[in-house]
Amino acid sequence: MSDIHVGSGLFRPDLLSAAIEETNELSPDLVAIVGDLTMEGYRWEFEEAKGYLDRLSCPNVVYAMGNHDAKNVGYRHFEEFFGMRETSVTVSVPEGEAKIVSIDSTKPDLDEGEVGREHYAWLDSEFRGWDRGPRILMIHHHILAVPGTGRDVNNLRDAGDVMAILRDLKIEMVLSGHRHVPYVWSISGVRIVHSGTASTMRVRGVMPPSYNVIEFDEETVKIWLREPGKGESQPLASFSRSPVTTSEFYPAFENFVAYDTLPFLKGT
Repeated sequence: MSDIHVGSGLFRPDLLSAAIEETNELSPDLVAIVGDLTMEGYRWEFEEAKGYLDRLSCPNVVYAMGNHDAKNVGYRHFEEFFGMRETSVTVSVPEGEAKIVSIDSTKPDLDEGEVGREHYAWLDSEFRGWDRGPRILMIHHHILAVPGTGRDVNNLRDAGDVMAILRDLKIEMVLSGHRHVPYVWSISGVRIVHSGTASTMRVRGVMPPSYNVIEFDEETVKIWLREPGKGESQPLASFSRSPVTTSEFYPAFENFVAYDTLPFLKGT
């Protein structure tokens, strides 16, 4: 679920309430909300958003911060109402444990995003060697361009480096929002799943407000698109858990992206 935009003149409380009720009926293992909880980052918007989202009954609700949440120093309110802007959690799933890392790609008052070199080592430390279940990254900004969204000028500025890291770490799934259009890319074994706007009419083209339902087992992943209040799902994507690819990449990863200890920890 993404881009609920509480505070917007186009915000639809009925759609958000329907999405929450439908989510509770599913009893999911995880609810991932990948940013833009608010429109302008004002405190009252965060208070209102929390009032809605506290109605989710899932014990594992993980948030990422969006560029609209970072407006007007809104990241301070985000931390007060929704916790740390970056977090790593594990969630029990039938096959073991899923590792979910949520990273803040925003910069105050900017639409575009960036992970930043200072975060690369942290991503590595969280995912490297994880073998107990799915490896999932939550990040608001899109790594790859989303079709049907017009000219793309506010994507992830260090997308190349980040994509190389995700490939090297064998991240299974990236959950993103930002562009208000649901779409799925599968590239080099990394599945990038974009969510539409769940509860506003800030839509693009003919895509309605929506959210995604992701089902996976040891062999397959199925992603369903749901329109809040419609009571039905339509398929968005399906693929095998293990990527089927014949591609090989031979130049050493270190030729392109290098990182070591976080710079502010050196010498301590």
